[in-house]
Amino acid sequence: MKVKSVFILVILSFVLVSCSLERKIAQSFVKDESVKPLLVFFPSQLYKTSLKNKELSTSDSLNSYTIDSALYAKSLYLQNIDDSVFMIKCKQSMLEELKARGFKIYEAHQLNEFMSLEDSSYVLNLSQLQIEEYLYTSTVENIIDEQYYFAGIDLNAVNLNSWFELKRNNVPQEKYPVLYSSYFIYDDLDGSFFRSNKDGKISYRYKIDSLEVKDIYNLAELAGKKYATNFYDYMLNIYVQDRLPSGKAPAFYYHYNRKSKALQIYYNDAFVEMDPAK
Repeated sequence: MKVKSVFILVILSFVLVSCSLERKIAQSFVKDESVKPLLVFFPSQLYKTSLKNKELSTSDSLNSYTIDSALYAKSLYLQNIDDSVFMIKCKQSMLEELKARGFKIYEAHQLNEFMSLEDSSYVLNLSQLQIEEYLYTSTVENIIDEQYYFAGIDLNAVNLNSWFELKRNNVPQEKYPVLYSSYFIYDDLDGSFFRSNKDGKISYRYKIDSLEVKDIYNLAELAGKKYATNFYDYMLNIYVQDRLPSGKAPAFYYHYNRKSKALQIYYNDAFVEMDPAK
């Protein structure tokens, strides 16, 4: 038992030392106040997709070519969103947060100025933005008098999908995966189960606070800030990985909370890597 205990302590000590090294490297990135040039590209088009197939009645005789336009015409939100307003709100929010995190931003019209830096600064391309309108079924449940009750309520929802491409200036051989991000909002549901005084049956009574177009514009601003935060964190974790001993992988994914000025681990709102470069 003593041998086993000693072995566990050795392993635990090794893990703690490794974590301590990672955190020190992460802290050095956060404390680095040097200018971080970043060239950012934004898409010229906002893709809109309605997934509300239920909106098409069986009497709608449509071929696959006209289904998308028919769904768009029946959409509650897509046809009322001003693409320019949405994208400007997203872009401004993203750039403001990037600047707040120490990046010096260059845009497409400043390409020559960025290239003249002749360094290996990063280029971040928001290659595609897609809004999806769909129905989200919220399941509510409760146990009353030892009986299980549930109900499924369809809510209007909007999802924002984003794909980013990343590369470094003057380092063409360095490849990165596509970075994916997704955020959604839906109607606010407020309700509860109740027993009818008339027949004693249990049912779910509710009201819905419906989404409005202004909520979708707010989503654009929130997403823009999240994109900047996630990019900063991605750079932070690349920095950690590059400075660990050869062959050692990071034990954690770090997130830096700018407001509390604290490093956090187990962050579940990061970019998702897709199609890793071979």
